[in-house]
Amino acid sequence: MKRFTMWVATIAVLVMMPMAARTTAEDPASQSAAAVVSLKAALDQLKLDAVAARDPDDPGRYIAAFYMPGSQLLVVSAPYKVPAALDKKIAAGSYMDAYVDLQSVADHTGHFFVIDMQADGLRTDLKLDQAFDSTALEGATPVSFDGNWGAQKMTEGDYEARFRQDDARYTQMLNVLRSALVKKGT
Repeated sequence: MKRFTMWVATIAVLVMMPMAARTTAEDPASQSAAAVVSLKAALDQLKLDAVAARDPDDPGRYIAAFYMPGSQLLVVSAPYKVPAALDKKIAAGSYMDAYVDLQSVADHTGHFFVIDMQADGLRTDLKLDQAFDSTALEGATPVSFDGNWGAQKMTEGDYEARFRQDDARYTQMLNVLRSALVKKGT
């Protein structure tokens, strides 16, 4: 019987080892999940893969997204030095051009970039071997929301605070883009 108990314990340890590599931190709830669903529905309805808009809360700042259905949502918020040129592209519905323009500037001061894998909102509650989301501020090294804050030289508290802050900002960006699509006629 003792040998059987040790065998069961060994099997349990081997099964649990991959999970132990993941964080034990409690995953904060994603605010952006519902906003992503709303934006994706509007993009799908209009058969668009990109959208861009001026940020109504910050003159000179723009928000743009590139949507790859079933795959990911890439969203950037950034100031733009030639607002009239970007306003013209947005008015013409050239959203992908606006997205590319915001992403391709040399100076990333003021940039906030989100890679939302699976286009389901920022998440930290990953299953094993699942793609993870990330954000980058001003072109700096991205923070990967993969549950491994130690590898990113962060404390668990800093990691969770950054997640909450970035998720709230991402939600606001998604809401601006959704509002822009509603004005266009969704």
